[in-house]
Amino acid sequence: MPKYKMLVFSDVAKGGDEANYNKWYNDQHIPDVCRIDGFTGAQRFKNTIDGITNYLAIYEVDAPDAAAAIANLTSKAGTDEMVMTDDIDIEGTKVMVYEVLTEPYSA
Repeated sequence: MPKYKMLVFSDVAKGGDEANYNKWYNDQHIPDVCRIDGFTGAQRFKNTIDGITNYLAIYEVDAPDAAAAIANLTSKAGTDEMVMTDDIDIEGTKVMVYEVLTEPYSA
């Protein structure tokens, strides 16, 4: 079965609360996403050098059809299955999906 990485670049909404955004993302959003079929894990990062956004989440997607898994995910946004917050800049959020070609390399 193909494996994918879904990269989500996001930021705090203008006027949003960064502490609430991070608490929601870590304690609510990642567990919600990982309960959806095909999503098996996630890790977050904070940008330390000027960039497009301040935050990156990388999700593990293990599904035969990444587009179908992501369509299922987005259909749940804002429901009890995937609670959202006003603290995220949803309009500025960018999503990219990549198929895994190699196993991680370690020296």
